[in-house]
Parts: sequence; structure tokens; C-alpha cells
Amino acid sequence: MLDLALRSVLRLLEPVGFLWACLLVLTVLLLRRGQRRAAAASGALALFVWIIGATPLPGSLLGSLERPWVGVQRAQLPAADAIVLLGGFSAPSREEVGRLHFNVSADRAVTALELLRLGKAKTLVVGGSALTVNGEPFAEADLFKDLLATFKTNELEIISLGGCKHTRHEAEKVAKLAQERGWKRVLLVTSASHLKRAAGVFRTTTPLEVTPVPSAFLTSVSIITSDSTDLVPRAAGFVKLEGWLHEVIGWRMYRWRGWISDEAAAK
Repeated sequence: MLDLALRSVLRLLEPVGFLWACLLVLTVLLLRRGQRRAAAASGALALFVWIIGATPLPGSLLGSLERPWVGVQRAQLPAADAIVLLGGFSAPSREEVGRLHFNVSADRAVTALELLRLGKAKTLVVGGSALTVNGEPFAEADLFKDLLATFKTNELEIISLGGCKHTRHEAEKVAKLAQERGWKRVLLVTSASHLKRAAGVFRTTTPLEVTPVPSAFLTSVSIITSDSTDLVPRAAGFVKLEGWLHEVIGWRMYRWRGWISDEAAAK
């Protein structure tokens, strides 16, 4: 009981918990002053923060995108001409090994390396964004390629797509490579929540047989954790909600722009 109380107090000092506590205090003060409409608005906002930050709802929403990809057996996947690793798993860093900081989507890179170990392909294609800081360019794919080059990967071919603006841009570059090299099939590696949209745009943009490979699960669909309701809200729920909204809106935008065909959407 003491540990629960201590954790709750500490969480109230975190940004989301502190904001939620302030909203509760504001709601009480407004009620005491008889400002019921303002109190209702403040209370509703506090309730929203609590639902997103303290309940399993955001995880359930994001998990609904991940669940269709549960149970993929990597060892049983077909061999391919190339493994396509979509970017978004790292960011440039001044201090980390290889000048790369790996984020919560780093399982994408690990999964792609596992597919290489299993002999599913001898070519790895790496995508990702790019930025320029103080006149120095940084491309996620280039940095990851350079990092892998420091290991014994001479028997493997690693291709950087350079800086890409979005998933469709990555697909366009892979389509060009496929045409030049006569590729027929690729294994597409990205986060499970992103895989439906990514596979759709690759199937629309390229002539390739696309085999989706899920990774970077962020919910209890894969991660061994308990889906419990907490007393004080935290930021993790908002991160999951952001991921779900990004994919739901992104899917609709890609469909609206014609980047995902009806045939690809039906698969």
C-alpha cells in the first residue's frame, strides 16, 4: 500500500500527472465559485486525460492494428530477392555507437538482421528520413549501412535508399531498384501497427510480390505486461494514441491520394 501511494505521488510530479492534478484542482475551485459550465469543461478534460493516460484503451486501439500480424513465423517465410527495412527506427546522434540512437521501433532493425541470419535474402535495403544540421547531412539509411559495415557483412549487400520523405517515397525507390535488378519478391519489415499501410503502398507502387514481416509491437498483443487501470495518468497512453491516430489518418490519406489501390487495400 505504501509503495502504491509513493508511486502515485511520484507520478503526480510527471508532466501528464501534474497537468491532470491541476485540472482536478481547477474543477473543484470552479465548482465552489458556482461556475458550473467552466467546471464541467475542466472536469471533462481531466477525465479525458485520465482515460488516455491511465486506462488500457489506447493500448487496445493500437493493439487492434498489431493483432492481425501475430503469429508470423520468420523461419517459415519464403526466400526473397531483398529484405526492405523501412526507416523510423533510429535518429542521428553525436555520442552513440555508429552515430545512431535507436528508438522504440528498433525491433525493425533486429528483425531485418534476423531474416538475414536465416538466409531469407542476401540483400538488405534500408529506408528512412534525412535531415541537415549546420550544413551537415544525416540520412538514417546511410548511418545504419555504415554501422553494419563495421561488422563482418562482406557476404551481404546493403543498399541505402538515402533520405526518403515518407513510406511511398521509399516504395518508389524500391520499385526503381526492382526494375533495374529484376527483383520479384521482397520481405517488407516495419512496425506491426504500420504494416497494413506500408504493404498497401508497396503493392500499389511496385510490381513486386510483397511479404509483410511484422516487428516493433508496442502493446500487450506481444509485450508481456498487464493491462491495468492506474490511479494517475502517464504519458505512455498518449504515445499509443498518437501511434494509432497516425496510422488511421495515414491510411485514409493514402487511400484518398490514390497511393493505395482498391486491390492492394483488399489484401
